[in-house]
Amino acid sequence: MTPKLPNLNAIQAETPPSSSTSRQSKKEKELFEHDKLKNAHNREQRARNVLHYAILALLGLVGFCLAAGIIIRVIHLVASESVMWLTKAQLDTLDDLFKLASSGVLGGLLTRYLTRNVEE
Repeated sequence: MTPKLPNLNAIQAETPPSSSTSRQSKKEKELFEHDKLKNAHNREQRARNVLHYAILALLGLVGFCLAAGIIIRVIHLVASESVMWLTKAQLDTLDDLFKLASSGVLGGLLTRYLTRNVEE
């Protein structure tokens, strides 16, 4: 007796996609690419913003330290001998820092940074 073969009529080839389905998938791909580019731009912009605020915070910290140094130096110029707490070497170091800051190094860096970021 020969074995009975299964009914293979139920197996059929898949119907080819219609033109509306291919148009829809093409539109979905375009939307996906657009979203991908938009998200990449947003990530890059967030990284630029973080760097921008970090540099501004650093410049603010430097400005605060310079202002504190100026106040300390003025107090040492005006105050009596009994209130002074810095030695001559420390005052000389403070004066050297002011010479560096007043030479335009910090101003030049700040101007360069701000003009570059305003143009972008």
